[in-house]
Amino acid sequence: MGEMGESKCIFLAFLLVCSMLQIVCNSHGVQPLSKIAVHKATFSLLDLAYIKASPQGQNTEWVSVEYSSPMPSNDDWIGIFSPANFSASTCPEENRRVYPPLLCSAPIKYQFANYTNHQYKVNGKGFLRLQLINQRSDFSFALFSGGLSNVSSSSV
Repeated sequence: MGEMGESKCIFLAFLLVCSMLQIVCNSHGVQPLSKIAVHKATFSLLDLAYIKASPQGQNTEWVSVEYSSPMPSNDDWIGIFSPANFSASTCPEENRRVYPPLLCSAPIKYQFANYTNHQYKVNGKGFLRLQLINQRSDFSFALFSGGLSNVSSSSV
């Protein structure tokens, strides 16, 4: 085989390796928590909305979460935060001329409110049992509406 033949084989081997690398790189999806538009979050707490978690404590593995919304939607979701304080008071000042975000940390876990109750949109009530890892810090739970891209807190 001449130099031209060897060059073609090397080039074909290179293309094969590149195409395999692209398949491997594209086989992994986007990290689910990165889909949440935390920087766009607003707070519009609803009087009759609530979220309760038990047992309370910071070293719990399994937590039961009960929640309700007077305006249920299939886009409602539960966010779990650790540490528990996830308000704007924890936001570092970036630029005084720009309004800071109202929410500065992303949840460590989330689940859609209708995950275990397919009638959630009708009755506005739900119950989840979530496994949490020890974060060495406290947890807080929030009920959000507006899906992952139009985040609005309904209850904390």
